Formats: sequence, structure tokens, C-alpha cells
Amino acid sequence: MQVQIPLIKQLKSYNGNTFVKDLIGGLTVGVMLIPQGMAYAYLAEIPPVYGLYASIIPLLVYMLLGTSIYTAIGPAALTSLLAFSGLNHAGITDPDEFINAVFVIALLSGLIQFLMGIFKMGRIVNFISKPVLKGFIFGAALTIFTSQLKSATGINFEGRGSINTLLSLGSNISSISLATLIITVLSIAYLFFMKRFSKKIPNQLIVMLVSLLVMFFFMKDSTEVAILGTIPEGLPSLSIPSFDWPLIKLLMPASITIAFISFVEVYAIGVSLEDKENQGNLNPNQELIATGLSKVVGSFFLSYPTSSSFSRSAVNKQAGTKTNFAAFFTVLLVVLTLIFLTPYFYYLPKAALAAIIIVAIIGLMDFNYYQRLWQIDKRDFLMLAVTTLVTFLVGVQEGIIAGVVLSIMSLVYAVSYPHTAEIALVKGSENTFRNVSRYSEVDVDESVLIYRFDAALSFANVPHFVAQLKKFEARKKNLKMVIVNAESIDSIDTTSLDAIKDLAEEYKSNGIRLTMAGLKGPVRDQFKKADLFHEMGEENFFPTVSEAMRAYQGKETTVNQDINFQTNQKK
Repeated sequence: MQVQIPLIKQLKSYNGNTFVKDLIGGLTVGVMLIPQGMAYAYLAEIPPVYGLYASIIPLLVYMLLGTSIYTAIGPAALTSLLAFSGLNHAGITDPDEFINAVFVIALLSGLIQFLMGIFKMGRIVNFISKPVLKGFIFGAALTIFTSQLKSATGINFEGRGSINTLLSLGSNISSISLATLIITVLSIAYLFFMKRFSKKIPNQLIVMLVSLLVMFFFMKDSTEVAILGTIPEGLPSLSIPSFDWPLIKLLMPASITIAFISFVEVYAIGVSLEDKENQGNLNPNQELIATGLSKVVGSFFLSYPTSSSFSRSAVNKQAGTKTNFAAFFTVLLVVLTLIFLTPYFYYLPKAALAAIIIVAIIGLMDFNYYQRLWQIDKRDFLMLAVTTLVTFLVGVQEGIIAGVVLSIMSLVYAVSYPHTAEIALVKGSENTFRNVSRYSEVDVDESVLIYRFDAALSFANVPHFVAQLKKFEARKKNLKMVIVNAESIDSIDTTSLDAIKDLAEEYKSNGIRLTMAGLKGPVRDQFKKADLFHEMGEENFFPTVSEAMRAYQGKETTVNQDINFQTNQKK
């Protein structure tokens, strides 16, 4: 296996100007990453310091191997939620076992991504539809929102799952902490208000610092507002996660889900931020290797599963970052924070972290897309809605499984029930044919049916092919000839060949001529192998619908009919 290191190519043209832009971009991302990393670790219900640990090794590995300049690797809302949800499903509650299992998930999900990259499975991202992905993200965002209500309101209750959390919140509403709620509301209001001005302003860090100072100077001895407390100093040490086969089997579902979702997230962000001059550089298989190894190596240095953040990545681009080396300066800032600043986070209110998370996940909700989908395709909107509800009401893993199943069902439906039409000659034209149900200016001949089937023919849709043909046939009063416009049929299987043969025999017995027009090369090959040219009669095959109509009208053909039977098959 040849290991690619894209950073080497980027550094070949490195200069002072590039260094300055990478320095600014890297530090800007770092200023955002510190509060986000702590908040997202808190979302995963692990100590916030692990969010900082996850902002070191994974970033350095991706810096070397990643193909996207702007993708900012590190803790992310979705992977944090997926990690917590997976452990919650597994029933792991002991704090030490919980932390160890988080690292095992990082290791397993990274190995899965790495192997997918080695076996060039990067295009697997295409097997889940956008409505399903958006539905999952919306459902996950709602789940994240409900999970933060406890910290955002100060209400003390026990509840697992979205519905139980909402019910527990309602039944304990009288114990709400006014001070906690004020911190949350003011923090959210500030973050939303400042988003209108500039994304380069470190608003999340400002919220952390201001709320921390308020707690230190005015509410130091208060027990009404929950604070983080002691955060360990220093860098993460080498630590091999402890695991055995039963634990691997227990955590595999969550690991597979995180491997898939985090790759989709990283790749989608990378594609959306690509510059015109860099288009084509983003390699999905290399991205799998890079993100996979970043998780694997990171798991040995106390890093929980990482992904990418669109907000950090967008800021990375806006700051003028030129190469992946910018991540080095991000890591440097995180390292300095761990060495010198963690004791100062003692009085940081958990409500501030909850506010940061809530504002971040609201940004994941694409309401314009939901409205547009409703207007364009109700079936796709239904898939989005079902995925959202399953994710929110049942669980995130069940939501992604439901989404994948819905994507497959939608694909099967599209293959099994493709578009069909009766077409006819447009008035005043010689060879332009259009759908009679869409166009009024067409000449419809009651003795001729021109049938168009807009898909490959296979065992899955040949019943639909026959049923639709019979439906159009029933409308004709004096049918003499059926022309199958096969220009949109690019492949055909044996089941379909047998069905066409049976149709030809049925029509012949009823005094109706069945003809085929516009067979493509691969389809002609199959017809020749099945000897259908001979059995149906070579005189019933035409290169175009126009030629078939000329034959019906008793006119001479204008095209050499030999082209109907030219195939790749040797005589």
C-alpha cells in the first residue's frame, strides 16, 4: 500500500505569505475549537478536558494525510451525540468503563474508515439520499437540544431519551434555576446577535470568558449554578484502550454508525468549501484513510471520536488558510491551553457550554431545505420526516438505520416503477414525438400505440412495463401496431426478454404488430443472444420511431435497416 501525504505537495510552494495566512487561520480555528471542544465533550457526557485532548493528535494526523485544506477536524456535535447514544444503548454506566468505551469506539470507527479507504469504498457516501441525511441531522439536532435542557435550565431530573427528558422537565419545572436560565438565555441571545456581524469574532470564547468572570466575581460561593469544577492540567499521555471481543461486539453498531456519519460529514464539508482552483483534489478514499487514522492514533492519546465542524471549517476558509499546516497552529494553541489555562476554567458555568451547543445545533437545521423539499417532492419530504421522527423519538442509531432502509426502498421503488408514456407526433413536425398527456398539439393515431419506457428493463420492473403497456393499449379503439420506443432502455435481463417474446406472440395472435425502435447496443446484444431478432421478425425492428411510423404508413425507410442488428457478438 502506497501512503499518500498531501501536505508534502502543499509545502513545496510554501513561503512567508502562506505562513502568515496559515498562522492566522490556524489560531482563529483554535480560538473556536477550545470552547467547542469542551462543549461537545460535555455533550458526550465525558469530562470537557477530553474535548481538548481530541483536538491534538487527530488534527495532526489529518494535517498530514487529509486532502481538504479547509476541513477543520476535531470534536463535533453529531459524533459526540452518537458516541453517547451508543454507550447508552450498550448499557455502560460506570464512569471508568464509559470513558474507556469512548476510546474503543474511536479506535473501531477509525479502523472501519481506514479499511473502507484501503478498499476504495469512498463512494459509499452516495448510497444515502440527501433527504434522509438531512432528516437524520434534524432529528439528531432535536435530540441534542433536549439533552441540554437540564444544564440550560438548572432543573435537576433523571431522564434518558428525548421523550423521557421532556416529561421529566415538565414534571420538575418548579425547580428551575433562574440564574442558570438567565446565563443560558443571555449567552444564546449574544451568540445569535453577533453571528450577524462577523464569523471571525470568537463569540463562543467570549461567552465562556464573560460567564466565567461573572461566576468568579459575583457568584463564587453560589450553589444555584452548576460549574465545571477541576479540569486536569497537562497533555494527554499514551494510553492503550482496554477491550475484549464481547466489548467490541457491544460497541460495533455505534462504531459503524460513527464511521459512516463522520465520513459523510467530513466529505460534505470538504466538497462544499472547495475552491475552483482546488476542485478535484478532494479524494474520498484518501479522506477515509486520513479520518480513520486520525481516530485510531487519537484513541491511544485519550481522544474520543472526531469529525468536522462546518462553522470551524468555514471560518478556516474565511481566515485565508492556504495549506493543511494551519492545523499545527490550532494544535499549538490547544496545547498551550492545556498546559497553562485549564485551572482557570474551574468556575465556568455548564449553562454557557449548553448555550454554545444549542446555538451550534440550530445551525444544523436547514429550514429552507425542508420547505423547498415539501414544495418539490412530497415523497422525499416523507423520508426526511420519518427519519427525523425515528431519530428523535426512538434513537439516533435507529434513525440512521431507518434512513438507510428508506433510501434503499426509495431506490427500489424508482427502479420498479419508472416513468412511462404514450407518445405521438407533434403536429407540423416530421420526427418530434412527445408525451400525449403533457402536450395538446400532437397527432394521436387510434390504430397505433407508441410506448416509451424510461428505464433499464429488469425482473424488478418488467411487470410494471407490461401493466403500463396494457393500460395504454386499452385506450385504443382499433389498435393495429405497437411501437416500443426503447431509446431510454440501456440494459435488459433474461426475464424481460422472455416477457417481450410473450408479448410479441400474444399481439401476433390478436392481429397486432409489435415493433421495437431505437435499441441501444447493449440491448441489441442481448436480443441477438436470445435470438429474438429471428423469432420476432427482423422486419419489426427500426432504428427510430420515425422509421417505424414510415413502415406502418407503407412508406420506404430512409435509413439502412442493417444498423438494427449490428452488435458486439461474433457471428
